[in-house]
Amino acid sequence: MQQQTLTLRYVPDIDDLLDMLAFSAARRRLRSHAMFQAVLTLTVVWALLVLVATAAPTWTATFLALVLASGFVIYTLRTFVRSTSWDLRRRARRVWRRSPTLRQTHEEEIGPYALTSRVEGRSSSYAWSNFTELRESDRQFVLLDHAGKPSVALPKRGLSDAALVPVCRALLTEYLAGTSPTGSTATPADCPPTSADEPEPPHGRSA
Repeated sequence: MQQQTLTLRYVPDIDDLLDMLAFSAARRRLRSHAMFQAVLTLTVVWALLVLVATAAPTWTATFLALVLASGFVIYTLRTFVRSTSWDLRRRARRVWRRSPTLRQTHEEEIGPYALTSRVEGRSSSYAWSNFTELRESDRQFVLLDHAGKPSVALPKRGLSDAALVPVCRALLTEYLAGTSPTGSTATPADCPPTSADEPEPPHGRSA
């Protein structure tokens, strides 16, 4: 494919951030942990019920067993809540409120050597070597960094024509496959640290 550039222009909204957070490896691990914890809790509660029913323990032992079972149930419920879409939206709103740049127009230029982000006159370039994988949802493209964390989101509505979606997909795939060892030229102000749980808002880090 002939190398070319493609530009997306958009104003982010909270659903972009919510969709991006859904790609977090930390969230997938949390959901797996919630399932494991549920099985463990059911096993412990069942064992304690059998013990109480068959061993005729003292009231003190019964009370301790109930406290232990309650602790497992409460911890499991908290884990499940943290793995739900409700908690994901809560964290997305928290990032949204503390990030005024999310209300501004963003421009992302997909070029042969780097992804260039422009917000309110500020420009930051990120070499393709900063990213390792491309994920896609109905809403946007998401680039993952070397730690497997969602790093940049590119909403499809930012394209001038919906017919450019396959073109955008092909370019991202091509440029990621041909990454060079050059690093990012972004300044610290334009490239805040990210985390698997709460990636920062867009200026080339997320959208």
